[in-house]
Amino acid sequence: MEPAADARALDGLAAIPGITIYGPRDPARRTSLVAFNLPGRDPVQVAEELDRAGIEARAGCHCATLAHHALKLDPPASCRLSFYLYNTPAEIDQAIAAVTAIATGHHEPTVPWYRRLRWPACMPVTVAPA
Repeated sequence: MEPAADARALDGLAAIPGITIYGPRDPARRTSLVAFNLPGRDPVQVAEELDRAGIEARAGCHCATLAHHALKLDPPASCRLSFYLYNTPAEIDQAIAAVTAIATGHHEPTVPWYRRLRWPACMPVTVAPA
């Protein structure tokens, strides 16, 4: 991700009251992943709420169990957003807004887009002639 986009994500998330962002604050010293926790919130539930808001997020130890234990996290987990060069500034702002809404309790639970898809109960099967 571009350094300006990294800075946009980090600055926007850092403005959320009570958030803890793990890793260096200097975008030049980190990848485009942002691991964080919200006070009093289970990171898995935060990731699920972000998912319902249309934001892809992951939660858990992210193959860094010892780091999460060293930070004395309970549970030993964090929520993680991943940005890449195809993410637009508007998408970064949308992710920040969703985390802010969850952190401040001003979000409305929604159904993820993929659960709103209407699939037929039985897909028609066509057999090709032999």
